[in-house]
Formats: sequence, structure tokens, C-alpha cells
Amino acid sequence: MDNNLVLNSAELDMKKNLAIQSTIIKCVHTLHISENIDDAINELLSIIADFYKADRGYIFEFDDDMVMMHNTYEWCKEGVEPAIELLANVEIKAIDRWVRYFEEKGEFYITSLGDEVSEDSEEYRILALQGIDCLMAAPLTLNGNLVGFIGVDNPRENTDTLLLMQSASAFVVNDICKRETVEERIIKSISKIYISMHLLNIPEDTHRELSSNRTVRRLLSRPEHAAEQMKTAMSEFADKEFRPDLLSFVDFSTLNERMADTNVISYEFLSSDGHWCRANFIVVSRDDDNSLIHVIYAVQYIDREKRLELEYRHALKAALENQNEIYAEMLHIQKCGVIASNAENGKILMMNDAALRLFGLEKPDGVYNDIFSRIISEKKEEIRNELIRMNETLGSYDYEYAIEQEDGELTYIISRARTAVLASGEKVMINSLMDITDKKKLEDELLILSETDVLTGIRNRRSGEAKIEELIGSGAKGMFCLLDIDKFKSINDNYGHTVGDKALIAVAECLKRSFRSSDITMRLGGDEFASFAVGVETEAQGAECINRFFAEVEKIDIPEIGKGRISVSLGAVLFNNQKTAEFDKIYAMADSTMYICKKNQGNYFSFHCGE
Repeated sequence: MDNNLVLNSAELDMKKNLAIQSTIIKCVHTLHISENIDDAINELLSIIADFYKADRGYIFEFDDDMVMMHNTYEWCKEGVEPAIELLANVEIKAIDRWVRYFEEKGEFYITSLGDEVSEDSEEYRILALQGIDCLMAAPLTLNGNLVGFIGVDNPRENTDTLLLMQSASAFVVNDICKRETVEERIIKSISKIYISMHLLNIPEDTHRELSSNRTVRRLLSRPEHAAEQMKTAMSEFADKEFRPDLLSFVDFSTLNERMADTNVISYEFLSSDGHWCRANFIVVSRDDDNSLIHVIYAVQYIDREKRLELEYRHALKAALENQNEIYAEMLHIQKCGVIASNAENGKILMMNDAALRLFGLEKPDGVYNDIFSRIISEKKEEIRNELIRMNETLGSYDYEYAIEQEDGELTYIISRARTAVLASGEKVMINSLMDITDKKKLEDELLILSETDVLTGIRNRRSGEAKIEELIGSGAKGMFCLLDIDKFKSINDNYGHTVGDKALIAVAECLKRSFRSSDITMRLGGDEFASFAVGVETEAQGAECINRFFAEVEKIDIPEIGKGRISVSLGAVLFNNQKTAEFDKIYAMADSTMYICKKNQGNYFSFHCGE
């Protein structure tokens, strides 16, 4: 054998190994330095595809039940049609042969589609549809389980080695596991206080466990038939005395009606093993008709909270019945706030330490009206009238409000007012106060989540329309603008949906910078946006506002497209009388005007003429 040939072969092998090692280091570096997992994985796919000189690099992930798989990441070289949307939901059985190969041997290489795959198989149909003649793939495994695969299509170089594919699959799965959506971060942060959390899909009658203790996990074992399982599980979980009311609480058939105007409802009960619990339904998402889609059902132990409440009730009862100073002192050390006042003249008889802290006072003084004047509530007048009525009759009343602290922060309080007659014949009103600020913040976070367009961060259609209808229903005057991006379909077709998403986000940012925080900006869907500028009543004012927005649009610089390549068409409607102040009418006027503007593309707008 020629020694030169042996040396040349060894030299080539060394160069190839160095190239592989260099590429692996580049991949690891890309994943390590990036703060955005999705961007890092997309960059990694481009590096791997470039090494093999392939048309595409991609990752498929399997559902937990191993029924469906999804093309979650994809990189395409210039001129290659993306297939990520086409392959968002594919049955895993279509690649049964691959799964067996992954489990038995690991990585594999299809050198010729026509020679190695049966033409009448689903596998052949899917690959041929994408113009694939050959491919390389490696399994993604987590804790010994197959969770997906990474691959490249139509590789043209380095096809004699799968080492890079093997190495990439070993560390990319760890980064995929690090992904967290906004919803997951909220769920993760609040799951610590619950013994059980399940994400319910109300229309499909299914559930997915987010966290659970052993007892609830056993009772809610199957993902399907969630409504039936919930009743069975809670029937076994609850103490016999509380069972009927808890079963009514978890009844899916009445849930939409009960949660029509709120995002959280709760019920307290005693469990069969002696724990005090609070069950909560928390809205995550609704459809355009305000019907529930995803709802969290969560159960938490409240033994300590309930013990304090029962101690407070016992101490209050004893103090009222005996007017004993010892019991009054017990009231002062309770963590629940307590205010007792004379029902006739409102003079404060007693405020415990917890109540003083909530209102920022050093000692109880004055009358209850002084305290009441500090509360913040949209229903303040209604609350005042109810408390006046209670001064005249015996009874109880629950209400919520906020108090502004010295640092400007709001403390949210739920209060129960109760009138009673002391042994001396004096009529008193006792207000118990519970700090619910953390619960209110959670409700606000979930409300923001349900009202926000996930991609752009501005209001979604349901939230925006509801707010505009509320404003014009109250007599507000202003300018309604309807706009869409010129030739948006060609952006998606020519540059891909990732670039299209960048264009949508950029236009939304321009709207936020151009309109006031008190104005309403929303994404209606696709590339269509709207904005309602309150108080803009003349075309001169409106034109100034719109031109300010157009100036921002002209600054949009998307690297893949270039600066100044994004433009919009906009139809505007000014309304200042009740005749036109109906959202459907205003929308139709703006839509017809925008359609005319489309004939003059390039940041063109016009005002609707006539009624």
C-alpha cells in the first residue's frame, strides 16, 4: 500500500474530526451565551445544517402520550420552503420505523427516499411532500425516554459521519426543557401554595396535571372526562358534611354562568382526612364569546388561616357576650383586623393592632366615617348605603376595597361587617378585615394574560372591543383607526413566518409609541390592528396622530427585509354623536375606508366621509 495514501487518509480523518469538534464547540457556545432558548436552538440548527450542507435543520417533539409529534423548531436555507406549520400535528405512527430504529440502534441515515421507503406509506408521502430525497436524524431522549428527534434534510457533505448529530442530540434536549412561557412562569410561581393544580379544557372535557399530591393524583388519574372525574374525586376527598356543596362548586355545567363576571371563585371545605381546604377555579383563557376555554382548578390547605379565623370568631363571640377585658386583649393579638364602632354615632370603640397597621394608624380614634373615607372602590356609594342600612337592622355584609399606603402601593381588603347588641343594650358594628393583596395580584396577572395578544403584547380582539364599547357607551368621543400591513402575505411567503411575526411585533410597538396609554390599541387577528384615540374630534388632530404613527412605521428596520420596507393602510372614523357611536357601525366605516386606501399602498390613510 502507498504510504502517501495512508498519510493523506489519516490527515483527512484528522481534519474532519477537528471540524466536527469545532462545530460542536460552536453549538455549545451558542446555547450557553444566549438568553433566549428558542433563538439559541434555531441558531444551533443553522450551524448543524451548514456542516452537512443541508436544506433544513429541524427538531420534532413527541407528546407525552406518544400519539402526536410536532415540528417545533426549523431552520431553512434560502429558497427552501418552510414546513414547520405543515407539520405542527403529525401522528407518530407515520414514522413507526424511525421510532424502532431510534430505540434499537440510535441515529440513522436515509440515503435515497425512492430506494428505502415504500411509496404507498405515510412516511413516503410526508417526506416527498417536502421535497426530501435523503435525510439524517438522531433521537432526543430524556431520563431514558424517547421525547423527539433532531434531523437534517438533503445533506450534501459529511454524510459519512453522524457524530455531530449524536453530540447535538445529547445536549439540545436539556435546553428544550428550559423553555418557559409566560403562562408556565405564572403557574410555576403560584403552584407552590397549592397541594393540587390541574389545567382544565372545559370544551374538550379534559385535564392536565400541573402539580398534585399523591391523594389527588390518584383520584384524578385519567386526562379525559374531567367533569365526571372531578365530581368523583371531590366526593371522596371532602368530608361528608361539605360534600353536597363542594360537588355543586365543581359542577362544570354551571361554571360559565358563575364565572361570567369574575376570573376567580373559591369554596372552603373540610377534607375527609381532617384538613381545611380552599378550592379555586382560576380563568386562564376565554373564547370571543366570553365562554371558558382553559381554567385552573387548584386546591390548597388553609389549616393555619382557618385556625386563626376560628380563634377570632371564638374570641369575638366571647367578648361580645361577656365584655371581658381578657377576651378583648385576645382580639388585639389576632392577625385578622377588627374594628368595633357604635352603630348609632359611628364612634370607634376598638381597633386591634392588625387593623391599625392596615390603615397606617398608631391608635384608634374618631369615628368609622373617617376610616371609611380612605377606602378605594368603584362601589363605594353602594357600600356606604349598605352599612347605613345595617346600622338600623341586625345582619352581616361582605365587601371588598383597597387602601393606598404611604409608599403609594395598594393593599386590598375583604371585610365582613356585622351588627350585634351587647349585654348592655348598646348596638355595635364589628368589621373584620382580611388582607387579600396577594390573591388580588394573582387575579390581575391572570386578567392581563387573558386580555393580551400573546405575540405582540397589546390587547387582543375580545379585550379591545369590550373596552371600546364600554367607552363609547359612556358617551366618549374620539377617533377609531383600522389598519393592516401592506402585502403581508408576500412577507410570509418570501421571508417566512418568523419574519412575518417580527413585522407584526414592530407595528404593535409603533402603535404603543404613537398613541397615549389611555388610548386603546389592539390586534384584531392576522395583520389587522385597531386603535381608539379618546378625545380626538377633528381631522387635523387625527391626521397629526396618524402621521406620528406613520413616522414610526417608516423607521421599522427588520434585517431580513430592510429598513423602511414595512408600510400600512389605515381607515379612520371620527365620531361625536350617539347616532354613529356603535362599535359595529364604526368598524364597518373604518373597514370600507381602509379598503379604498389599499389602492394607494405605502402608509396611506383617509377619513370616512358621511354618516
